Formats: sequence, structure tokens, C-alpha cells
Amino acid sequence: MAPSNSYDRPPKNHRIKKILSMWVIIFLLFFSTTPGRAGGPPIKIAAIFSFTGAAAGSNAPSIKGIRVAVRTINQRGGVLGKNVELVEIDNQSSPIGSRVAAEKAAILGVTAIIGCNWSSHSLAVAKVAQQEGIPMITNISTHPDVTRTGNYIFRVCFTDVIQSRTMAHFADKTLKARTGVLMVDLNSDYGIMLSELFKENFEKSGGRILSRLEYKNNSDLGHFRHMISRAQALNPDVIFIPGFVESGIILREMTKAGLNAIPLGGDGWEFNDFFKAGGSELKQGYYCTHWDSQSTSASTLDYLAHRQDKSDLWASEVLSVDAVNLLAQAITQSGNPTDRSSIRKHLSEIHGFKGITGTISFDKHGDPIKDVVIMEIRNGKPFFHSRFTLDADEEKL
Repeated sequence: MAPSNSYDRPPKNHRIKKILSMWVIIFLLFFSTTPGRAGGPPIKIAAIFSFTGAAAGSNAPSIKGIRVAVRTINQRGGVLGKNVELVEIDNQSSPIGSRVAAEKAAILGVTAIIGCNWSSHSLAVAKVAQQEGIPMITNISTHPDVTRTGNYIFRVCFTDVIQSRTMAHFADKTLKARTGVLMVDLNSDYGIMLSELFKENFEKSGGRILSRLEYKNNSDLGHFRHMISRAQALNPDVIFIPGFVESGIILREMTKAGLNAIPLGGDGWEFNDFFKAGGSELKQGYYCTHWDSQSTSASTLDYLAHRQDKSDLWASEVLSVDAVNLLAQAITQSGNPTDRSSIRKHLSEIHGFKGITGTISFDKHGDPIKDVVIMEIRNGKPFFHSRFTLDADEEKL
């Protein structure tokens, strides 16, 4: 080969640019693998919630919690050195929309799904997630059938079985109630199941349900007032209203009518919309929820430090944070962000996870074993009242 001459060499400026380019590449490679900085293809996590439609208001806290949790994880270096990419999919406040959203998540190749709020929505998503082998965690869908769909489905909240038993126990042991009335939304699987289970447990403890007053989820004040009049004539010790926003309207009308029975509710009362609709006018009442809003635990304070506003903090928001962090732990333990089967396995084996809403261990159904919080409404504002701990037999359910 003939010796090269000066004309064969790149110009001096070109050599300098090449050297600088090499240093840039070295710099990027170094920092992309340095702890605290995520790199490589992101881990796609679908958040399936109601961004529009009738359920959008009650879903908003969950969405906020997931966004903060993912942002915090990425700021801390991601999971397995990779950023988490949140794929938000609107279920349009319907079961059909939820199924379509789940199918979209499967097509996009997400690692896992977080959602939904409403049990009817989660049931639709769970069927697709189980079929496609996608791990799913719902933050606040309490219907028992959600996790019974299959072994890829988990939740971080208690079930309707647990909350109905808790409120019946509270009515019996704490309030010393002997008689009760049910007010049931016939359009709500949640309300129907809770009322039936409350009746079963309340009567098992020696109480008596005097009447079951039915309605359809709407703002028909005439019908609500008629129910209240009938309840007033029965003079029960407690009235169990396992609804959502409409429960606030009923309670407002109950307060106006001067009904003396103590109102009880489930976790459907744990929303700002409930208080805006009329819960803020209630002098005294009780409901169960998943977390003590006055908590000063280290995990709560850490979350508040990353939350960028001072608006009210509800249980569904911090439950969604626990769901994201549980998933991140399972992905980390699996060592492979694309191995859904391994991630599912590690989720099922989680024990003693320290979340914002308490210490979480999963039972054989993918349901958490944890305490239930009872809140008291005094003069329209919620306050922590007590904590209900399941006994050994109840934990086996």
C-alpha cells in the first residue's frame, strides 16, 4: 500500500470535531448508566381511568396520584435504570369504554395496567388483562369479583365484603344500634352488594333491618324525600347509604327533615363531590375508608413533599401511589421490565410492603390484608375516628 500524504488526512477542523464527538458519546454513555438517571427504552404503564364522562370527577384524585408517583420514580432514577412512561387511556366512564381501553393497552405492549376506579370499569379491564397476561392493579375498585377474574389481577384497597362487615360491626359494637334502614341504588352493583352484606352481618350480630328503600342514581328530590319520610316513620337507629355523590344529596335532605338516625356509608363517601352535594351539611355520620387523612407517617409526608399543590388529599389518590410503587417493586425484583409473567409472580409474593395506606401483603386472591379506617363526619367535615383490624378468620376470606 502506498504511503499516505497530507492530502489523504482529514482537515484539522474535522479531526477536532471528531474528537469532540467522541467525548460527547462517552459523556452520554457514562451519564445514561449513572445511578439516578434513567436511560434506554421506557417502561410503559397504562393508566386506565375516566378522564371524561360521569365518573371523571371521582377519578381525578387517582389520576393525580399516579402522575405524581411516576414523576417521583423517574426523578429518582426510574426502575431498573429506565424511565416509566405513563400511557393514559380514557375509559369514557363506561364498562364498554374500559374494555376498549384495555385492548388498546394490550396493542401498545404495556408492561402493566393501573386502574380503574369504578368496579364495573375494572371488571371489564380485568377480563382483557387476564386474557392478555398483563399484570393489573386497581387502586380502589372494591367489588370482590375484580380479583377473582384471574391471577394477573391485584388491588391495594379492601373489598366490599370487608367494608360491609366493618360498618355492621361498628354499628353494633360502637353505636349500640339495634335497628336500621337501607337506602339502595338499584343501578349500582356496589350499592346492592354492600347493602346485602351489611344486612347479613348486622342481623348476625342481633340487629334488625326494618326496611330496604330503593332508588336509581339520580337527583329526584321528590323520591329522595319520600324515602326519608318513610324512614322517619320507622325511627331506626342507623341508616346505611352505600352510594356516591347522590348520598350527599340524600343526607342534605335528611338533615333538613330532622331525621335522628345516624347515617353510615362506605368508601363511596370519600370524595369531594360527595361533600359538595350535601355531605358538608351533615351534623354527624360515619363511613369507612382506606387511609387516615390526618396521617403523619413518613410515607405520607414523603408523598406530600412531591405533591405540588395544597388541595384536599383523598384515599383514592394515595392508594394509586401505593399501586404504582408496588408495581415498581415487583418489576425491580423481576429484573426484567418486559417479563409480565415474572412481574405477576413477584407481585403475588409481596409481603409487608410499607405503603402510604398501611402495610400491604397479598392473599391468595390478590387482595391486600390491611386495616380499615373509620371516619366520623362532624359538622360537615371528616375526622379520623378509629381503625378496624380483621381477625385471623376474616383474613382468610
